[in-house]
Amino acid sequence: MKVLFSSWNDEIIDNRGVDPANWKDAPILKLPAEFDKGNNITAFMGWSGIILLKDIINIVDMCTRFIEKVQYESCGKCYSGRIGTAVMQKLLRKIASGEGEEKDLTQLSALADNISNTSKCSIGQTSPIPILHALKYFRDDFVTAVKNKKPVSNSNRYESKWTAPCYAACPTGMDIPSYIEFIKEWRPLESLKRIREASPMAASLGRACFHPCENNCRRENVERAISICKLKRFAWDYEDLHSISKPVNENKHIKEDKVAVFGAGPAGLSAAYYLAMMGYRVTVFESLPVPGGMVGVGIPQYRVPKEVLQREADFIRDMGAEIKYNTPVGKDITIPKLKEQGYKAFFISTGAHLSKKMGAEGEDAGYDGFVRGIDYLRDCVITKCYEVRGKRIIVVGGGNVAMDCCRTPVRNGAKEVTVVYRRTKKELPADPHEVHESEVEGVKYIFLAAPKRIVAENGKVKGLECLKMELGEPDASGRRKPVEVKGSEFIVPADIIIQAIGQDCDLSILNGVEGVKLTKWQTIVADPDTMQTDVPYIFTGGDVFNGPLTIVDAAGNARRAAESIDQYLSNSPVSLSIDQKLDKVIKKLGAYNKDEKVGKKAGWERVPMPTIEMDRRLGSFDEVETGYTLQQAIEEASRCMRCYQIGMVALEKTV
Repeated sequence: MKVLFSSWNDEIIDNRGVDPANWKDAPILKLPAEFDKGNNITAFMGWSGIILLKDIINIVDMCTRFIEKVQYESCGKCYSGRIGTAVMQKLLRKIASGEGEEKDLTQLSALADNISNTSKCSIGQTSPIPILHALKYFRDDFVTAVKNKKPVSNSNRYESKWTAPCYAACPTGMDIPSYIEFIKEWRPLESLKRIREASPMAASLGRACFHPCENNCRRENVERAISICKLKRFAWDYEDLHSISKPVNENKHIKEDKVAVFGAGPAGLSAAYYLAMMGYRVTVFESLPVPGGMVGVGIPQYRVPKEVLQREADFIRDMGAEIKYNTPVGKDITIPKLKEQGYKAFFISTGAHLSKKMGAEGEDAGYDGFVRGIDYLRDCVITKCYEVRGKRIIVVGGGNVAMDCCRTPVRNGAKEVTVVYRRTKKELPADPHEVHESEVEGVKYIFLAAPKRIVAENGKVKGLECLKMELGEPDASGRRKPVEVKGSEFIVPADIIIQAIGQDCDLSILNGVEGVKLTKWQTIVADPDTMQTDVPYIFTGGDVFNGPLTIVDAAGNARRAAESIDQYLSNSPVSLSIDQKLDKVIKKLGAYNKDEKVGKKAGWERVPMPTIEMDRRLGSFDEVETGYTLQQAIEEASRCMRCYQIGMVALEKTV
């Protein structure tokens, strides 16, 4: 992007005095130009420097306002951070008010450098950086402010907030450093309380979340990321396993408005929780006999025990949400009929429970031994698992459903389980942890192979004819597109083929509803900020909006949708808050720098998650991971570097 000036990540782009047509580009920067409709960002100041888009900022004023926010957010756990930033604030206010002296600039620079080098947490370590950059690259502005003996202009509007690399990567907006700090301080119940501010699904997320936060953990720049996901599980387990009074909802049913939620998956349960906590009368309609949606019937018992998931749903029920199981919507129960019964708003989160076709000859022939992955996993929960003992199994696909489909028959006595995937291991979309666990359990892989034909005799599966593939140019997903190698057919013997290549949505929920738009992928169109559809009283989230994605994305959608529903029912504008707009800016800019040299000595290794023995894994559906003990959780939590950071935008318009 083109900027007037940037010192971000110590890469200096200085176009001051240069014709805008000849400005040097800043390719690493992804700062959005617009904060909200019609109001542009003119500058950003934060943990890694300064970015100026226009020459209308008084840098002395911006530095003063920035350090005021830093001082406000300082935790007080170290002298240099708390007291040092207070002195910086005093000096900058003195300079900005026209009462500064030149010696103040020298003192300010020395103080900022000292605070950056001696603070315990990242707020103290990083917040002086833009001040140091300002004093270096805009020194004339500070000298002028000192010599003029007049207050500097403060006509700009600034908006600021704290962030952290892990927080910015979490779709739920969870205050991760805070809940980890509570565990470190032996306060797991307070940790869980903080987690529930962003999601009520600590049990599910702590077991099956694919933790984008850990991919953005600065501890990874030292040795290995914090086990953020499993610490979340620990907080829930601690409450669940102890005789402790559970939280109560003081707002339970204080409002008369009724809200219908369709689907008791992560999105539906999360939305129901937040709406119930706001006081609404919420009813969740679930077609399955169990809670959790795809978590309940698509993720096996050995990863997320069904009794744990039930207790999680029961907690949300206890907070005030009614959950009706075995209640499909779209035929006898429809949105128009529920509207007649007094429901004022609707949240659609019915998931993606239909299997995509893999495009192989014979997949619609009804062969004995061919089963779709979603059906296979669901039957293992609701009825009984397909008989696989002593048989050779092929799983087609490379996503997380494929991982569940290959690890399940291993536990049911399959002779051999093989995954067929059309790209290489590097391109596997499944969580690397799940891939590793499958290999440990004996699952084999055939890469660069695509299904062509189901081989059958007398109506029974005998194998899968595949084509060898090679990788071509990248496709829309950014991964290299697999290309067929002509004449390379080969057959993999099999007794059962499980197709697990993707899922589609069942949209019968929209029967009788007009005005809700669909994408070409048959997902529901909604405003990605508010989750509101073109029908104002209908909101959506989860897989039916995102397409098959992750539990944490669904939970994040739901939290935002609940806020929007509250705004709608309160006759307020349905829109993002200032904090949420800042989150979007920071997320686009990027709060994590994978190339950063953190400066800590490596060696404090991640505490491994305890697991059951291999013979128990292969002979049962017992949960593989047993969870951290209190001491293990404290040790792992103590590795957190509390990477809070402050970011601030300057805006073109003051309102």
